[in-house]
Amino acid sequence: MISRKPHGISISLKIFGIATSMLGLLIVVVCFSSYKLRRVNLEITALAKYIIPISDRVAQVGIHALEQELYFERILKLYEIEPLNRAQIEQEEAQFNQRGDRIDQKLAQAEQLTQKAIAHAKITANEQEWVQIMPMLAQIKQKHQEFHDYGTTVFKQIEAGESAEALQLEAGLKVKEGQFNQEIAEIVLKLEDFTTTAAHKGQNHQQQVQQLSLIVALFTTGFGLCYASIVTFGVVKPIRRLTQSTRAIEQGNLDVQVKITTRDEIGNLERSFNLMVDELKLKKKLEDTFGKYVDPRVVKSLMNTPTSANTEGERQNMTVLFADVEGFSAMTETLPADALVKITNQYLTLMSAPISAHSGVIDKFIGTTVMAFWGSPFTSETEQAYLACYAALDQVVQLKQLFQLIPRTSNHSFSLHIGIATGSLVVGNMGSESAKSYTVMGDTVNIASRLKGVSKQYGVPIILTQETRNMAVKGLEFREIDWVQVVGKQEPVGIYELLGRKAELSSEMLALRDFFEQGLNAYRQQNWKLARQCFENCLQIQSSDRPTQLYLERLQTLQENPPPKSWNGVWRLTKK
Repeated sequence: MISRKPHGISISLKIFGIATSMLGLLIVVVCFSSYKLRRVNLEITALAKYIIPISDRVAQVGIHALEQELYFERILKLYEIEPLNRAQIEQEEAQFNQRGDRIDQKLAQAEQLTQKAIAHAKITANEQEWVQIMPMLAQIKQKHQEFHDYGTTVFKQIEAGESAEALQLEAGLKVKEGQFNQEIAEIVLKLEDFTTTAAHKGQNHQQQVQQLSLIVALFTTGFGLCYASIVTFGVVKPIRRLTQSTRAIEQGNLDVQVKITTRDEIGNLERSFNLMVDELKLKKKLEDTFGKYVDPRVVKSLMNTPTSANTEGERQNMTVLFADVEGFSAMTETLPADALVKITNQYLTLMSAPISAHSGVIDKFIGTTVMAFWGSPFTSETEQAYLACYAALDQVVQLKQLFQLIPRTSNHSFSLHIGIATGSLVVGNMGSESAKSYTVMGDTVNIASRLKGVSKQYGVPIILTQETRNMAVKGLEFREIDWVQVVGKQEPVGIYELLGRKAELSSEMLALRDFFEQGLNAYRQQNWKLARQCFENCLQIQSSDRPTQLYLERLQTLQENPPPKSWNGVWRLTKK
């Protein structure tokens, strides 16, 4: 199978694209969430480190301011009581000054925290808010200083006995006190607004993270399902087409072609599938073409077998058949070339059809002679003899159709001669390096060829060996003909005539067979009188029976020239 690299987007890249897309969306969500959570962290940090501590400091300033105002009022009351309690007044003034120092201290801490907040601000809006806090703290500090200075001046004027001036300053001090409290209220409101804004921003950032996560999750799910469905459908649909096409090929339809719809691995598979179908069509064409010259099963076996195995021979038990129609060759010699080829092809087709119908392998055509064989792997060893015999009987029937092909002007006579033998043979590819033939070799082939000629001498259409008869005796009827020594072989061969299928022979033919075998036994025992009587009985049943006539001729010769007592009845043939 030819492999090709994908020219489009590969399936692995598509799947990787899905994973990468999901990962990209995840990274976006993580980055956005990290950014928003960082903003939340900054807002919370601003609240925890700066806003709340500064608010606390401002609140303490307010408390100390109220305490300072309270001490101021108490000092004024002590100056109104006679005699003056200097010690208590000094003590209260010390508390008044102490509260002023604490206010300055808290304001300084608030300013310090505000400067840090400005320096570390990561959010521009927060930085702008902190910048606005600084002048407000400075304003509070100024107002407190004015209040403190007014209070100290009032105490000094009262000590100096300047009560009228002190009363005027006290009225102004009330104004300073109101302004100071107003500044504190404003910065407290500002810090509260800052706190609320920071909390809302943090909450908004958190909600945005949640909303984005939900949106991305829904989008990712939808996108992933759609994209995965597209990729899956793109993979499954062509695979289904390939499956259907494969089933069509299994059913013998080699006209299937798969449409190439993608340029990925599936497209490669579709292209390879089409190439495979083309190769199968070519292989089928080769089988059909060479099947006209060599048996199709042999072609298929050779094409499906490794080259090394094709060259190896194998010895096994096989059955060989030779068939020829006497007189056909002589008749065709008088025909024109085109007519000769046509009628010869028709003749060989008629003679070959029974062989193919009964699982035989046509080995070759030798002129008008057909050679065929049966055996593994084409037929089982137990059936080969039966099949060869059935094919021979059908060839006898085909001879009637052959007569219809012969021109009526022909004066030639025709007779069918078939020889069948079973035995050990070598089967395999034989020949030169450039030209080979799948054939059989061995003594059995020679015997079958000789028996074809023997059938002519004995005047019967089908002659076969005892081995073939023994393997097919259950389904067919036979007549023992003789023990002969064929040309080129020393050992005698028992030969039989194939009469036909069981239950198809007439009672007269069976009676002739029985008389003939009785005469044959008497003949071998040199009981010439009994043998003659039995053979004459055969002629009374069928006067044209050639084997009977042949034995009566032998009896005449043997009676005139008796053989030795050691004679075993084997007849030596001198002609092929």
